[in-house]
Amino acid sequence: MKNTLLILLFLLPLTVFSQTKKDTTEICIPYRVAKQMALDLNSLDSLKADSKLTNKELKETRKKVIYQDSIIQTMELKEENYKLQIQKEEEKYKIVDEQNNGLRDDIRKIKRKNTFIEIISGSIIGALSYILIFK
Repeated sequence: MKNTLLILLFLLPLTVFSQTKKDTTEICIPYRVAKQMALDLNSLDSLKADSKLTNKELKETRKKVIYQDSIIQTMELKEENYKLQIQKEEEKYKIVDEQNNGLRDDIRKIKRKNTFIEIISGSIIGALSYILIFK
């Protein structure tokens, strides 16, 4: 009895759940809906292709932006260096002007000193010459 029941339980699902032959070319949805689905699938495929191209273009644009940012940073560094060079040149000219003014003052002092020495030495020589000549 157990064996027959067991065989019956094994064979029953095979017949109940087996596939029947059906025509799979039939569409169970209305034609206009199927047509719209096909159009939507086509547009989805084209949108996927466009999306891939857009993503690729976006990546290339990002690379270009990064490259241009590096160029801008380089130019900013150059600008800072140029400003620093200009500042150093201005400081150099300022130091040279200060030294020139100091040298001009020294020359004036030396000229005054030489003039004073010439006047005094001329008067001493004149006095000594007068004493030697008239005595």
